[in-house]
Amino acid sequence: MNSPTVSFWKKNPHLRRDAIKAVEILLTASPEAFERNAQGEAKDMRSSQWVQDNLTFLQQKFGSPNVVSFTLHQDETTPHIHAVIIPITREQRLHEGKPVGEAVRLSCRELLSPGSLRRLQTEYAEAMAPYGMERGIKYSTAFHEDVRRHYGAQQTTKEHLAQVAAPLPHTPFVLGEKKWLEHLNPQAYLERELARMNEHLAQQVALVNAKLAEVATVATANTLEHERAKVLEKQLATSKKTQQQATAALEQTKKELAEKTEALLKNERQYNALVMRTAQGEALPPYLSQWVGKVQERSRQRAEQVITRVLQGPVLDGKPVEQALKAEGFGLQKLESGQIVLRDHRTYAQFALTNVRPNGHPFQEQFQQAIARTRSEQEQARRRELAQDPRAAHVLIQAADGAQAKHVALTLEQAGANVWHVQPLAGEQVEVRVSYRLDWNTIEALDQTLTEVRRTPGVQLQEEAKQRSTHLEVIRTIERERERAARPDQSKGISW
Repeated sequence: MNSPTVSFWKKNPHLRRDAIKAVEILLTASPEAFERNAQGEAKDMRSSQWVQDNLTFLQQKFGSPNVVSFTLHQDETTPHIHAVIIPITREQRLHEGKPVGEAVRLSCRELLSPGSLRRLQTEYAEAMAPYGMERGIKYSTAFHEDVRRHYGAQQTTKEHLAQVAAPLPHTPFVLGEKKWLEHLNPQAYLERELARMNEHLAQQVALVNAKLAEVATVATANTLEHERAKVLEKQLATSKKTQQQATAALEQTKKELAEKTEALLKNERQYNALVMRTAQGEALPPYLSQWVGKVQERSRQRAEQVITRVLQGPVLDGKPVEQALKAEGFGLQKLESGQIVLRDHRTYAQFALTNVRPNGHPFQEQFQQAIARTRSEQEQARRRELAQDPRAAHVLIQAADGAQAKHVALTLEQAGANVWHVQPLAGEQVEVRVSYRLDWNTIEALDQTLTEVRRTPGVQLQEEAKQRSTHLEVIRTIERERERAARPDQSKGISW
């Protein structure tokens, strides 16, 4: 149960024992309101908009927290919904024209009064109008009737109606003879005759009541039949309307089918004629030549779009282009002359790959540029990855101009450094960021190159002092190891 409703019960724990705490509501329509298959079964409504609209109607009418159950039933002829609501109203009671009492309270009597139920049926019909559903008979006098009484009323015959309509026989009351003692006591005679008279009248009243009961049964049966006749007339009108709509739709479908069949036969005749002309080596009619040209052009433009999209991504060979074209229904074929042609398997249009111009430029030119760009991007990514190595040392260089920056970068790369960023600064200066690892095989040549760069006029080189100290210490260690290796072995060996 939703939290606002739970909160209501917590605030009102002491309700009347006979208070109505929940009400079940049935939402449905006449059987003909639902679409059915050839077997007459209603279609599955579980994911239909009709079910969602019914839920929305209840939530808007009674509040979302107060709709505690909503179940679709499809086990009978007509789909229907059983819902359970909490009859909570947010209108205060009025006393002498002024609101009194709780603002939020439980009141089934006010929320679902006869007038409210009539309005509820009207509002529900308005909500279901998009589905062709209409309200039932308003102010109907139909009511629930005992089954035996209903079927008993159905057995009413003309003879029985004549018997019911016949007047009751009149039986007059006759005073009795006085007994000899009652001559002495007239009051006793009066009391005795009065009792007889009351008994006689009671019998007459009982006969009248029985006759009235029979008349009421017949009247009820006639009223119910009248109501049923109205409902059946309405259902019949709806069924006729549905039948007319179905008939009109069927005629329209037949008409469209006939038109499509005629068009298909016409296309088949044209196709057969085209095949025969082509087989006989005849030239195509002008309108067909124009149509072929348009189809080829559309296929070529579509191929250009596919290739342009692929060349915008990483490309190192022709496989991505070939795979993308194949996914879009194109095939590549190499002719004996060495020419590569594209065939659109959807339209059978064929054209040379050299006729494809992505971005308005020849394919081969765009293809080579995409490969070069991809390699450059991959190399730049590799250099950035090396620069992010925690073991790498970093140097910041500012050159006087672009030519000097290019020369410095080339010299450092030849010495084994990683030039991973070149950026123009204000004026003509250019910033070059370099990283390198303290490799025993390249550190000496790299140190010599950095020294030359540092001494170059117009070049500023920045390197952390700690990093520079480590750098020099590695070089000194290498020199000591070299000197030790060059010194002759002066050990005396092992004494025996």
